[in-house]
Amino acid sequence: MVRFSIGLGVLPLCAMPFGAVAQAEPLFQCTFANGKTVVLETDETGVVYRFGRPGQTPELTLHRLYDQIDVTPWPGVGRSIWEDLSLHNGRVTYRLWGALDRMSEDHELSAGLIVEQGDEELARLECLPGSLNYAVFSFLDAYEAAGYCWNYEDFIWQEACE
Repeated sequence: MVRFSIGLGVLPLCAMPFGAVAQAEPLFQCTFANGKTVVLETDETGVVYRFGRPGQTPELTLHRLYDQIDVTPWPGVGRSIWEDLSLHNGRVTYRLWGALDRMSEDHELSAGLIVEQGDEELARLECLPGSLNYAVFSFLDAYEAAGYCWNYEDFIWQEACE
């Protein structure tokens, strides 16, 4: 996984309730057992991450440029087809992940959020199955649409695609 510069700003203009502004279809959205929701949307410059209770002002809103996020694509092996996307806020990382169990009969989809500070896991939240709005490879597709490509030999993202 390649690391880029870390943007530290919190987007203060997004202090309105979830759904208050008509926006494009979220790249990732789900609700957790604690009643809170996470939403990840893209725009021309990057991604917007919002976390909090539906209908209320988000507890945390981050906007990160594409070169400030980490996307880890599925390596092509294993029971699950998975990917994750990480956003940084100072020393804290918010990692959204999604996985499809390709060996099960129903190809179950699962996803969640892991909050980390350095090597310490601060929180792990699993998406409630009926609340998940996510398609496998959507993180990869969004990153490629932004002009990046995965170098399979060096296992890094690069801006210059051949």
